[in-house]
Amino acid sequence: MATIKDVAREADVSIATVSRIMNNRGAISDKTRKKVYEAMERLHYQPNEMARALQKNKSNIIGLVVPKIDYAFFSRLTDAVEESCHNFGYKLMICKSDENEEREKELVSMLQANQVDGILLCSRLGDTQIYSENMLPLISIDREVEGFSSVTSDNYSGGMKAARELFEAGSRYPLILGTEIPEYMYMDQRYRGFFEECEKKGMKCTELRIKQQNLSQDELVFEFLRVMEKNPGIDGMFMTGDIIAAKIVCHKKIRETGILERMPYIGYDGLEISQLLDITTVSQPIYEIGECAVELLIKKISGKLVQERSILPVRLIERESTLKFKQKKDSEIK
Repeated sequence: MATIKDVAREADVSIATVSRIMNNRGAISDKTRKKVYEAMERLHYQPNEMARALQKNKSNIIGLVVPKIDYAFFSRLTDAVEESCHNFGYKLMICKSDENEEREKELVSMLQANQVDGILLCSRLGDTQIYSENMLPLISIDREVEGFSSVTSDNYSGGMKAARELFEAGSRYPLILGTEIPEYMYMDQRYRGFFEECEKKGMKCTELRIKQQNLSQDELVFEFLRVMEKNPGIDGMFMTGDIIAAKIVCHKKIRETGILERMPYIGYDGLEISQLLDITTVSQPIYEIGECAVELLIKKISGKLVQERSILPVRLIERESTLKFKQKKDSEIK
């Protein structure tokens, strides 16, 4: 295995010169820098980054804790965070909590033990008081953690946009379908935005919140059809996640009933699945959320002050699931 001495000999420079180049210190000519990098490549030299990090008391590693990785929202968020970390010269350590509180606590302790420089946290803990003892810089994503800065999208505005879109598509008795969300999660704001905008417009809502997060497609559709049977006047639907919307739209029993051909419906998140299924959706800036979280964390690592809460705008993407009803309404008026 090559050493720094081997690199210096190969490049015909001093060990001190190689060290300065590796640590980006001092004035080094481009010609010398190129010679050293080429020598490293020929010798397959890999610097011991952890040893260097310990000397500097800085690991250049950021930890990310997410509930899931296979869920499209979090996979896109993780991709954005990793790319942004790379651009800033950091490496990423990814941890999956599986929405388990004890596991989340263990993961945060593990990240601290591994001397990461900071943590990006998508927490699902009911009580986040444990983080008040955390000595590392921390940025919360999609929820408020007391004492730490957070990044999210404008969920309240997203809920309002969904209500307006259904209203314009002719709905007056919409159903809102989603999972049970604690009030401390920013996602709960999309329910509030939807309800309050419906109230302003005189729309009467029916609500179905699924308790079990991992409900199967058949079970979800069963619950949906049960509510529809009890409330035959429902004439529009807001599903608070594109994955939920996809499960409903793609189910054989739903297609056989033709129920969605008779009313407008809308999803949330702006995932690729909504485009494939032509579902109108409220799109979150998922990539930008990841980038913003990394930028804020690096500022905190550098000792700079950052804003308490960063709320990024959402946008409505109109597709066939509401557009055809708006077009029909326009043609009837004419």
